[in-house]
Amino acid sequence: MSDANGIVTSLGVHPVKSARGLTPDAWWFTARGPAMDRRWMLVDEQQRFISLREVPGLARLLVELPGFADPPDGSPGLPGLVRLEIGADSIEFEPISSTASRREKVVLWKHERVVVPESARIGEWLSGHLQQRVRLVRHDPSHDPWVQLEPEAQGATTGLADGYPVLFASEATLTAGVPGDWAMRRFRPNITMAGAQAWAEDRWKRIRIGCVELELVKPCVRCVATTVDPESGIRTGPEPLSLLAKGRTWMKKPVFGWNALVKVGGLVRTGDSIEVLEMASSAAS
Repeated sequence: MSDANGIVTSLGVHPVKSARGLTPDAWWFTARGPAMDRRWMLVDEQQRFISLREVPGLARLLVELPGFADPPDGSPGLPGLVRLEIGADSIEFEPISSTASRREKVVLWKHERVVVPESARIGEWLSGHLQQRVRLVRHDPSHDPWVQLEPEAQGATTGLADGYPVLFASEATLTAGVPGDWAMRRFRPNITMAGAQAWAEDRWKRIRIGCVELELVKPCVRCVATTVDPESGIRTGPEPLSLLAKGRTWMKKPVFGWNALVKVGGLVRTGDSIEVLEMASSAAS
């Protein structure tokens, strides 16, 4: 079965959870999702994760990986340098080696995750800009045993994403389902497509992009993070979340985009065609 009427228009990689993402022309996807996606996150003094839900200003945090070469084999290597920037201020750091630092446990939702704390000076810099005590920690894939237990996940694991390796979204569905001029960045997809009819993805189960194969397994439930303006880092009101709640829902919850599993890893490029390999037995509603 083939339906190559969709193409990849943009890629999104978010090295720090809830911070502004990278938009590369090409990126490597593994079973955990895009390389470096949600590799870091901020935690508070209670060792709990911090996101846009609590700290909208995180949307202003720009993350760059100067000179990082996406590994051709998808290996979990680290960039030699990470740059963080908020407004006119910036700071750089070399990720601390997992062998040179203690590991610790933090809480992401209801789950304990194994992380490596980055330099204390990075936490001080972030704390000053966000006006609360935070630390930056990094996922340690070699020691983190977490597995998504939802049956749709089929035993998948991720970095520090909320639950699934990849978020796939359609420009046409956004335009049709959420009236108004809403930036796709509010929804933070890893792969955005155009060229297919609105909600066409609801009928897809397995797709191929280049050599990569994805399985669309579950609509993505949205939260108040979508109400944060991605430029200003200010929560602007109930939209577009309330618009979603009036339209497309799943289990009575507002949804947009599809959670996906990487069944075959590899490189995805903007401009790649999307081929439908298998249709879903029943469409989402």
